[in-house]
Amino acid sequence: MNNKQVDILLGTYNGAKYLSKLLQSIEKQIYTQWKLLVRDDCSKDETKNIIVEFKQKYPEKVEIIDNEGKNLGACKNFLKLLEYSKSEYIFFCDQDDFWLPDKIEKMVNKASKVEKKYSDIPFLIHHDLIVVDENLRTISDSFWEYQFIKPDFCNTLPRLLVTNSVTGCATMINKKLRDLIIPAPSNVIMHDWWIALVASAFGKIFWIPDRLVLYRQHGKNDVGAKAWNLPYIIKKAITFYNREALLKGFRDTIKQAECFLNRYKEELSEPYKFTVEAYINLLNDGFLKRRINIIRYGFLRTGLIRNIGFLLRI
Repeated sequence: MNNKQVDILLGTYNGAKYLSKLLQSIEKQIYTQWKLLVRDDCSKDETKNIIVEFKQKYPEKVEIIDNEGKNLGACKNFLKLLEYSKSEYIFFCDQDDFWLPDKIEKMVNKASKVEKKYSDIPFLIHHDLIVVDENLRTISDSFWEYQFIKPDFCNTLPRLLVTNSVTGCATMINKKLRDLIIPAPSNVIMHDWWIALVASAFGKIFWIPDRLVLYRQHGKNDVGAKAWNLPYIIKKAITFYNREALLKGFRDTIKQAECFLNRYKEELSEPYKFTVEAYINLLNDGFLKRRINIIRYGFLRTGLIRNIGFLLRI
């Protein structure tokens, strides 16, 4: 059995309401070779006290990273934590979720299988989640079904340039991938998205269908779950001709792609370099050429309806 040390990176901010439940779920992990790295992002509630109490209980298993009085935001907070991680496997942890007892064990077992088949590669592994309300009552048994995510379709560089399909709290990476990510530039939309981009370009992304986290929805999530169902589609259809939100989000992804190209232009393979450049230039293309390049390079979303809406409006 694989008994490698794993790091759990926990970025906190005003999370006192749910944090204790999360820490209890980490305590109950079947796989016990874990270390918790916590950086609090200048909370104003009892979050810091809860963390300190947990460290007192497990002094050898908890490391509190000094925030130097700087509020970084969720994305930069996790990327800062990544700089302190030294273990072979690294997990990302949200303050308001609940881990099922076999989460680490199943992910590490998958990592062992990956390493037997692929030697010396950077990799990312992610899993499905159970969507729950603030009281941990089930909303959906599958986050992927709830949002109509197809992990085997989404995990390529062209598709990840358009939209993210990897959820941070469901993600594990190895140290080789971590070493490629650090240092990360400032113009990153979210840490999990950036990590997935790097993994797709320089390593491999794997997934398992197990639902290993209760993904809590409470209205204050940085990124939450939105049901892909008929009412949601109708709501989107009503705002079909309002392109501003779509274009703003699209421009943000282009800025992120520019950062990605600048950060990795010396290491990227020529085909991937051409792909990223083509994505960056989409808004400079004419009406017809833009749509041809979206299809040609595979800058696609999941599902026919999403792609029809994207192609008609972009």
